[in-house]
Amino acid sequence: MNICIRADGGNFIGMGHVMRTLVLAIELSGNHTVFYACKVDTPLTEKYKAGINKIKKEGFVVVEIHEETLYDDIVKIKADCILTDSYDVDEEYFNILKAHFKLTGCIYDTNATNMHFNVDFFINPDAYAKELKYVVNSTTKMLIGSDFVILREGFLKCKPKGVKEKITNILITLGGSDYNNLTEKILKSIFKLKEYTFHIIVGPAFKYKDRLFEYRSDKIKIYYDINNMQDVMVECDVAISACGTTLYELMYCGVPIIGIIAAANQIIEAEAMEKIGAIIISNELELRQHILQLTTNKRVKMNYIGKDLVDGMGCKRIVSIMENLYNIKNISR
Repeated sequence: MNICIRADGGNFIGMGHVMRTLVLAIELSGNHTVFYACKVDTPLTEKYKAGINKIKKEGFVVVEIHEETLYDDIVKIKADCILTDSYDVDEEYFNILKAHFKLTGCIYDTNATNMHFNVDFFINPDAYAKELKYVVNSTTKMLIGSDFVILREGFLKCKPKGVKEKITNILITLGGSDYNNLTEKILKSIFKLKEYTFHIIVGPAFKYKDRLFEYRSDKIKIYYDINNMQDVMVECDVAISACGTTLYELMYCGVPIIGIIAAANQIIEAEAMEKIGAIIISNELELRQHILQLTTNKRVKMNYIGKDLVDGMGCKRIVSIMENLYNIKNISR
């Protein structure tokens, strides 16, 4: 199967769409040809550059599709299957793809009750997804819920941790771009808590990374664009994290989470996770209080809930279903 993945990443979009599709791309490339289609502006700016660079760094070919001529460019792509991971889509987009590709799918992890998704398979790996009502075809295969969480291979090799009685190491991770510079705001609010060592992960599209490097000390450790994020996670007793896909990585590792809503599309996710006891929602003004509320018993419960929610098999389930759907379409021809 010749597979095109349609995703973008950069300073303003964030890197979540690119990072999780790369996991699928790597898994699929064992038996299939996989390449990317990414939007570009003219000249190419930080809006898309980080995502394209990351994809190329992982060894995948990138076909450029221009912002202004997206529909005209995308129908020229030659592939059996196209998988889109983007919020910048509408009904016309999916209708066009359905007419030009044998197998179409999307990853869409936010609410969209009024939009018809004309696709063969629909993925929303969030735990709350089963509560949402999406408009799809009667034949659309729904891959929804935490059974389909996509974890990077490095996390699957990591042994989930238990809970220490005392908090000593705190992770801060606000995604691959953090264009609102929440990382620095959070650090300013808590770095004077001398009983903790802070481990800050800075993503490849961080606009303010140079300012963060100025905080480095024995108690404040900065990690820039690292490939072994899971190793840093398992060293930490608590994580202060944006409420995107990183939540599930932390849960798999067994790390209790204080969630920061870094974008509007994270609100539903954060509230659903807090409702089941998997995270505590906070902000830079309440962080000190919430760190103190994380007793040993509270962290043990969060550890158990998180590890129960994410089993690490989501990527393999998605790939298996994509292959089955493609085979069915070939047989029915």
